[in-house]
Amino acid sequence: MKIYLYFFYFFFYTCGHAQPYAPVPDWYQDYDIKFYKIDIEADHMTTAIKGKADVVAAIEKTGLDRLILELGDHLHVDSVWLDGNPVSFRHADGLLYAYSSFVLTENQDYTISVSYSVADKKNEGFFSAITNRKDDSWNIPVTWTLSQPYNAKNWFPCKQHLPDKADSAYLFITVPGHLKAGAPGILSSVTPMPDNKLRYEWKTRYPVAYYLLSFAVSEYREYNIYTSNEQTGDPVLIQNYIYDRDGYLENNQSWIDTTRSLIGLYSKLFLPYPFANEKYGHCAAPMGGGMEHQTMTTISSFDFLLVAHELAHQWFGNLVTCASFQDVWINEGFATYSEYLALEYLGSARKATRWMLDTHEMATWSKQGSIFIPKESANDIWRIFSMSLSYKKGAALVHYIRYIINDDETFFGLLREFLKKYAFSVATGMDFKNFAQEYTGIDLTHCFDQWYFGEGHPVFGISWRKNGPNVELLLEHTGSSKSNPLFITDLDICFNRSGANDTLIRVPILTNKEFFVFDIPGNVTEIKIDPYYYVLKEIQSLVKVKDFPTADDMIQCDTYIKRRQNLMVNFSKETERNCRLKLTDPQGTKVYLDVSSGKKRTITLPMEDLPDGNYLLYVNNGKDQYIRNILKANK
Repeated sequence: MKIYLYFFYFFFYTCGHAQPYAPVPDWYQDYDIKFYKIDIEADHMTTAIKGKADVVAAIEKTGLDRLILELGDHLHVDSVWLDGNPVSFRHADGLLYAYSSFVLTENQDYTISVSYSVADKKNEGFFSAITNRKDDSWNIPVTWTLSQPYNAKNWFPCKQHLPDKADSAYLFITVPGHLKAGAPGILSSVTPMPDNKLRYEWKTRYPVAYYLLSFAVSEYREYNIYTSNEQTGDPVLIQNYIYDRDGYLENNQSWIDTTRSLIGLYSKLFLPYPFANEKYGHCAAPMGGGMEHQTMTTISSFDFLLVAHELAHQWFGNLVTCASFQDVWINEGFATYSEYLALEYLGSARKATRWMLDTHEMATWSKQGSIFIPKESANDIWRIFSMSLSYKKGAALVHYIRYIINDDETFFGLLREFLKKYAFSVATGMDFKNFAQEYTGIDLTHCFDQWYFGEGHPVFGISWRKNGPNVELLLEHTGSSKSNPLFITDLDICFNRSGANDTLIRVPILTNKEFFVFDIPGNVTEIKIDPYYYVLKEIQSLVKVKDFPTADDMIQCDTYIKRRQNLMVNFSKETERNCRLKLTDPQGTKVYLDVSSGKKRTITLPMEDLPDGNYLLYVNNGKDQYIRNILKANK
């Protein structure tokens, strides 16, 4: 889901420390949802609906003589049946209790049927279960549903438990004959009904979370195009219910048609489109954004990034759904990052970089707050869908994980295998972390402790100078949140030189104060920190200075080593002994030496057997870290 009209609420929302998961009702364990059939009448001029819902439940607990569904108190219930027999019921506090005259049998399926109606109500904003509004630009009224996160119960009886996906669902929507009704699945039939009405019978046979069921009703025109199934080559329908107004298709056709390219891109980067046996499509509605209803997104415009975002949810959100809305990152973080991928592969590097810069700026507006939704905010819609935290910081985390992996073949392989493992099921942020660690062999503990569960982001103050052949660089940082003062991360530094190629070096940040010395010949005109915006951060200052205390106050060593020489390191201060010394490649990834100095004033690092080239020497005393560029060559 992407929202355009309510940014103010999202950008300035902050939260406390991450807390454990919010508890779920005990009765959620009583049964497993197998099937929904919603058979209702609706209109494009009102939010009033009436009809019947059948819910098939497989009993998973012994001794039950009642079944519970969630149903808003403002809905009127006429009658309830259990397997076709009328039963007594109680409707209160958002729950509907259906009482059986006998004990229900474990592992057996039962059908609860509810005849009900919803009265017309005034528009209550973006997250209304049912909304009716006129699109003034096209002079057309529309009625549509939006159930996320907990509003499905306000238009049909259901169980709002994300891990319990229905195996399939039917949505039968009866409307006046001049209207159309769009919904998930395949349109199996349009059946004439009394009073010149038509019943649109939509059927989906894929597992589906409760909030992804929907309908939209208006004076629609159908515009259909096709793409190909990436796996089989069979055609995939892209079914669009657009406003039946002169000029609407002409204004939007080229943008709608980009859905083909986007499905092709995501099918290659992720998995083949997961609902290819049914369709993908859009229902136009003046909602101020979009909602990724399974196979049939409700959408306010066909802006490229909006279409890209909602389509990506068919993989991240619909195929694999967050296990609770505390882990909404599984949905929104990946779908938002897919906007970047769409620009990267179908747009331009300039547009993609600009998008990531804007994303970092929006994410850093929240100085506090974690991507993970803390327990005390688990029912707060505005916190769950915080644009700054869930969407933008969530996307920045995915980009950062790509940076840590440092290999796109592995990164996209990880996404594909994750989607395969959790297909048609649910996952948490920790599920992704654990799977990613197993798949890549990379420890992501710091990554998730700092960026997913931890609050805030690093704030850097940086100064540098050219000192002979060297560039000396002092990086100091703290956290934007006091609860997370240190961020352990890699960081790219780009040295721009006049008349020579730029030099990019990746260094680790292990402490709040780091001093680096790099052997960068030539005229360094500028340095850039993290030029591709992989690390979410703020840079408060980046200044060139004439002088500052150097790392030579800590150690002294040569920066140029001849082929047959070893590297001698002298510790300048008594207090700087007992250091850890490490020699790596220029990216800081391949380790050649890793030793402790002990109490020695001087230590010799054997380099005579190492190949010629550039190396990084890391010296860490447990508080600060010093890094120096070492060149070995036979000159």
